[in-house]
Amino acid sequence: MSDTRFPTALQIVVTVAVNEAAGVRTTSPLLAVSLDTNPSFVRKIVSTLSKSGILVSSDGVNGGIRLARPAPDIKLLDIHGSVLPEQKAWSARGGIPSICSVTRNIGAVSDQLSAQADSAVAGVLKGVTVQDCVEQIRALDRSDLSAATHS
Repeated sequence: MSDTRFPTALQIVVTVAVNEAAGVRTTSPLLAVSLDTNPSFVRKIVSTLSKSGILVSSDGVNGGIRLARPAPDIKLLDIHGSVLPEQKAWSARGGIPSICSVTRNIGAVSDQLSAQADSAVAGVLKGVTVQDCVEQIRALDRSDLSAATHS
């Protein structure tokens, strides 16, 4: 099963950014509906993102969830590091008997490949901001609307 914490956190942060731009208050129940999950799960992720300085959450009638800094200043790598701080692409299998050159060395090969994969992911995520995602969503929306009106 695939870990969905990063895409879930990304959807939360981008939703908050889109709502802020539109002047719409974002709440855990609202996010829970859009994520098809429960508000307590949303609050757990929001809490993690708040501790990392990505979101700010406040209670009360005028409370809600907001970006802690401008969308162009939040890199996707920040979100990834917040919700998956120690996760690697994969880990080598442990406890393999050292009976041949493969079993003696596959762990080192696997670790090198994992480090390269992690570096590639970080390279992509550090070059993309929340604002980039917001703009891409808007462009896709315009494209969908244009296609619908021309059909």
